[in-house]
Amino acid sequence: MRTYIALLPFLTSTFVNAVPQQEQHEAIVYCLAAANVPQDIPGTANFTRDIVPYNLRLQFTPVALAIPSTVAQVQAAVSCAARLGVTVSPRSGGHSYASHDLGGEDGHLVIDLKLFNSVSVDSSTDIAAIGPGARLGNVALGLFAQRGRAISHGVCPG
Repeated sequence: MRTYIALLPFLTSTFVNAVPQQEQHEAIVYCLAAANVPQDIPGTANFTRDIVPYNLRLQFTPVALAIPSTVAQVQAAVSCAARLGVTVSPRSGGHSYASHDLGGEDGHLVIDLKLFNSVSVDSSTDIAAIGPGARLGNVALGLFAQRGRAISHGVCPG
């Protein structure tokens, strides 16, 4: 790593965008680690597995993949990206036909919201609060289990 990494709060996006992508990758990985944001590190088996796109014709590589479990970690990841001039792409569903969950182009920080998958139904209003990482099957099961409710949806084989 270069010594300017220690100056993360003072970097401007113009300066960061001028550095090679490998150094920008090191800077975002360092920033996420310093902020205690769980991540899959590029070059590892987990990272490789987690960036396989739904549409194999549109393969993009994020600069890093954050997997937060708290709102504070989401905020820290967004802060790191903002300081470093990296575009953030949230991933919240099971698939994206156009690979938007990987940014739609190389070099984004992907914040995977899969751990924000709660489904809770207010018993007095029947209003559901659904986390951004909840998948359709989990939503359907949660709604039925809590209040006997159902939603119309298709079938996703596999």
